[in-house]
Parts: sequence; structure tokens; C-alpha cells
Amino acid sequence: MPFGEMSITLDDVSCLLHLPIRGIFWSPQDVTKEVVVELAVDYLGVSQGEAQSHVRSCRGSYYKLEWLYDLFVQHRVASSWAYATRAYLLMLMGSTIFTDKTFTLCWIHEYFPTVGKRGENWKPTDNCGLPRAMRWSYKQGVLKVDDLRPILDELTPVGVIWRPFEDHRAWRQFDEICLYMVCLKWGDTVVPYLLDRCLRQFGYRQYVPSPPLDCMIATNINVDWIGYHQSVIAVIRPTTLATTPSDVEDSYLE
Repeated sequence: MPFGEMSITLDDVSCLLHLPIRGIFWSPQDVTKEVVVELAVDYLGVSQGEAQSHVRSCRGSYYKLEWLYDLFVQHRVASSWAYATRAYLLMLMGSTIFTDKTFTLCWIHEYFPTVGKRGENWKPTDNCGLPRAMRWSYKQGVLKVDDLRPILDELTPVGVIWRPFEDHRAWRQFDEICLYMVCLKWGDTVVPYLLDRCLRQFGYRQYVPSPPLDCMIATNINVDWIGYHQSVIAVIRPTTLATTPSDVEDSYLE
């Protein structure tokens, strides 16, 4: 941005989706085709032969979404509600929960009120505890990437809502673990989580951040996550609470 960096944070995940942001990092376990077949037989109500045939067609330990949907319909017609529910939930998790919007688009709506088209299902003050992403309804836009670039280039700090979820705290309290700074991990995917570059989103004065972290040479990420307090202290020690929403050090962006 012309006025500095912003990022999607754990607080955004918590408020927009109401997903938990604490716990151990998930590491996938290898699942054989034989186990996948057994699971389909036991929990999805299919025959051994049908499960084997389907897994073989997937060329791996997977289920196709179309197959799960077909199972859902079959079990619903037969009133086999346990099997129907499991097939539906697997299909839902394999596709998307918020079918008419994306997380990134909702994030843009919250922070940049003048960018893009949006419709509101309700005002924040009218919320009854739903995830904040459900506030927004999809509206067909006409702006393309080339149209958006000059709009973003002309943005000023005044055009940003730096802390959009303060009116959502009755439903999702701020968790200090959002100020953790090292890397996040999901399975084999490791990404940097650089909170010292977007302090204004947490009500702090932005200072000149440290060089980007190389996650490939990072220390034990699981240990860093468990001991997150140390990184939180390191992030906020050099700064103070912001006097204005877009407060920065004089040397920032020089």
C-alpha cells in the first residue's frame, strides 16, 4: 500500500469465520487406500466393492465431491440420516462453507469500505453472534484488476478501517496469541506470520519492521507457537499504543 503494509491476521480468522486460533498445528497422517475403503464402508454406508472401485478411480486415498453428494442423496431418500449427514459434512468441508463469498473478499470489505461492491445482510450492531463474514452478501462487480490498481494506489490511511472488529468483541474477544510472530504451519505448508509489519491493525504505532523471516531456516515452529508469549513481548516492546489509527514512526517508509 502507499502508506505501508497490511496483512490477514489470526484475529481476522477468528472474527470473520469464528474458527479457533489456538491449539497444536495439524500434521497430516498418511492414510492408505485400504483404510480409506474401510472408512467409507463403516461411516458412509457403502459396500466394500463400491468403495474399492471409487478409491481406485481417484488414484489415491481420496473421495470425489460428486460421489459424496450422490451418497448424500441416496441416504437421504432412504432416511439413513447418519450416513447422509457424514457424506454431506465431508462434501461441505471439501468444497466451501461460505459458498457466495471468499475470505479474502470479506477481509477487503471490512478494511477498505470504498473498494469494490458489497451488500450487507445486517449491520454490525444487529449481529446476534454470527461469524462476521456472514454480514456480507455477494454483488456482481464490474471493476477489473486494471481498474482496481489506481484505486488502491490512491488510498490514504484515512480510507482504511484499521480495527474493524472492535464492535464484534461481544462475540469474539481479542486473543493475545494474534500478536505471535514467527511462522504458521498447516501440514507441510509453512508461511511467515509477520505481525511487526501490520501493528496498526492492533492499535499500536507502526515501527520499522525487521527483515522478513525465512521460514526454511526458522527454529522449531511448534515450540515457538507453544511459547508464543516471548514473541508477543518482542513485537510490542519497541512500540506504544497508537495516538491515531494510522500512527507510524517518523522513519517508517523512508
